[in-house]
Amino acid sequence: MLVLVFPELEDIGRKVAEGLGSRFQVIYKKVFPDGESYVRIEANVEGEDIALVQTTYPEQDKRLLELLFAVDTLRNHGARSVEVILTYLAYARQDREFLPGEAVSVRTVLRLLSSTGVDVLYVVDLHKPDSLRYFAGQAKNIIPSKVFSNKLRSMGLKNPIVVSPDLGASHRAKALASELGCECFIIRKHRDRITGQIRHELPENIDVSGKEAVIVDDIISTGGTVANIASFLRRCGASAVFAVASHGLFVGEALRKLKDAGVDKVLTLNTLANRIDNDLIEYVDVSPELIAVLGEYSTP
Repeated sequence: MLVLVFPELEDIGRKVAEGLGSRFQVIYKKVFPDGESYVRIEANVEGEDIALVQTTYPEQDKRLLELLFAVDTLRNHGARSVEVILTYLAYARQDREFLPGEAVSVRTVLRLLSSTGVDVLYVVDLHKPDSLRYFAGQAKNIIPSKVFSNKLRSMGLKNPIVVSPDLGASHRAKALASELGCECFIIRKHRDRITGQIRHELPENIDVSGKEAVIVDDIISTGGTVANIASFLRRCGASAVFAVASHGLFVGEALRKLKDAGVDKVLTLNTLANRIDNDLIEYVDVSPELIAVLGEYSTP
């Protein structure tokens, strides 16, 4: 297998190739003076099985178009198979019509990837794994519970409890709690229909006093949801609050909100093309998860 990677994720691509014992090459790209993207694959890919690694944030539209260019080029030059590893899939949160006439953006993106000739698609912690039904080939959602649990254990947590911010994130919370061997629960959220104010409640028989609460979600964008829950857990007596999110976008004042809410540390993966230098954030390498999944499911 030949591992191809865009420059944004060169470090991850190199580690994946080393872990699989595969060859490795960085895709050449540039931007023309008029803003259009240029992509060139310099390796001879005829008859090769390709693993193509890319992220789609930031500059979602440009990253997606570069990915489509690369897949189409690989097919045109005779690649035997193309497996795409997306460390972050843009537009995943627009997964249904919230208002009549809205574009279901994730459906469009996955259909485009199917049409260009992707055989197998791997996505790290997709917002709703069920969205992969829009992809025509084989697809797998990667839940990074092992790398997060290893990191949390190394931090010396004594009495952790895993918290899911809603029902949709419960599969992540359960997977992490299973790895840590601790309890998990889904927090109760109530919204006032008149004021819009949100109120949280603990489930019956759940006590977080003196415990290290670990809030798990797929994305931290503006930080409002995690900040509200963190502040609530602090008021309930949690001795520490950690936020664990696969994709740390940290838009606007997100980090200030999290710090002010009493979050001790935010663990996020290196799934994006940017990295934020802030004492509150600690990046965890996703490469071991990718190597494990690719080694198990990859095309022979």
